Amino acid sequence: MDDIPKPEVSAGNVLVKIVTTSVNTVDMMIREMGPGLPFSPPAPAVLGMDFAGVIEAVGDGVNEYQVGDEVYGCAGGLGGLPGTLAEYMVADARLIAHKPKNLSMQQAAAIPLVGITAYEGLDRAGLRPGHKILIHAVPAE
Repeated sequence: MDDIPKPEVSAGNVLVKIVTTSVNTVDMMIREMGPGLPFSPPAPAVLGMDFAGVIEAVGDGVNEYQVGDEVYGCAGGLGGLPGTLAEYMVADARLIAHKPKNLSMQQAAAIPLVGITAYEGLDRAGLRPGHKILIHAVPAE
């Protein structure tokens, strides 16, 4: 591990102080397969995709977020973007959302990739209002 400089916010992005992060399946694949995985970032890299945190700075052109907002998302760790396993990250404002007030930071950080995966499954299935689905094997808390 190394110390890295605090990133600077740029246009269209926000600087987030990471409160909590989670490790998802893609993070594990990158760690285990390294350069054998086509979308692995080149080493050395800051890994991690899912996070929850607090906005510390807002870049030009970002109007929907303010300093102090609690946010969560899946916004790093791939394609040369620094990941969430750090104290701070710069996130594309289009890849984050305001954290629901009824969720803890830990709960919010666990949602992004699994939520995207669930949504994509429903979308690919062509699910529309009035359709019914069976959900099984839901883990207990």
